[in-house]
Amino acid sequence: MPAPLAVTALRRHLPASRLAPFLAEAGGDPDLSLALYQWNIQVGGAIQEVLGIVEVAVRHAIDEQLRVWNPTRGVEYHSKIRYTADWTTMPAAPLAGVLAEPLTQARRYAAKAAAKRNSNPHHLRCNQPITHDDIVSQLSFGVWCKMLPSDPKKQGLQRLWKHALGAAFPHVGPDAASVNVTPEQLVYSRLDRLHNLRNRVAHMEPLLHSNIPARLTDAMAVLGYISPETRDWCGGMSRVTEVNNTRPARK
Repeated sequence: MPAPLAVTALRRHLPASRLAPFLAEAGGDPDLSLALYQWNIQVGGAIQEVLGIVEVAVRHAIDEQLRVWNPTRGVEYHSKIRYTADWTTMPAAPLAGVLAEPLTQARRYAAKAAAKRNSNPHHLRCNQPITHDDIVSQLSFGVWCKMLPSDPKKQGLQRLWKHALGAAFPHVGPDAASVNVTPEQLVYSRLDRLHNLRNRVAHMEPLLHSNIPARLTDAMAVLGYISPETRDWCGGMSRVTEVNNTRPARK
């Protein structure tokens, strides 16, 4: 529990609206409410470590497949347009529609990052051009979810999964069969839940009623669909279960 002086100071300098959910969970006990707030920060940090690995792994796996898929579009449909591996520059359908706004924003953010590093002559990439990887890294977690077919009626995204994105998650089949859903539905549902959790963590929202063990299962599963070795490495370093188990409770 926080020391008495810390409790007094924190209650004065933290907004009452921020502490209200924790005070309610603590049954009005101010000491326990701040202990829960501290736990919330700590477990959020542990979750973010895992989510950071998931996001990078998903981003890289999807990018690899889109680099292969995008150049085939013009050839397959006998179009005069010649798409390239740089799908961020000229994405083929259905990516063009899905990513129109996100790519515009990603390019803007990448340009700001480039301007910042160009102002530092000691930066390793000072005055270097903006690359494909710069743009991809600026796409948000939610964008990768949008590329996946959440509904069988989304035929364009279903084709994208069949011809490209399914290969980004080569180990999903057995898990999907065990719960009687399609592989794309399983990947989407797990990623969507992780995206929602990431937003809560990023905004320091209360995690008091989040099913943290279940979300850790989602994270490990998604990593396993991409690479069992990466899943095992992340699971070995994760602090989520340990920190989650320190949650303070009423006596």
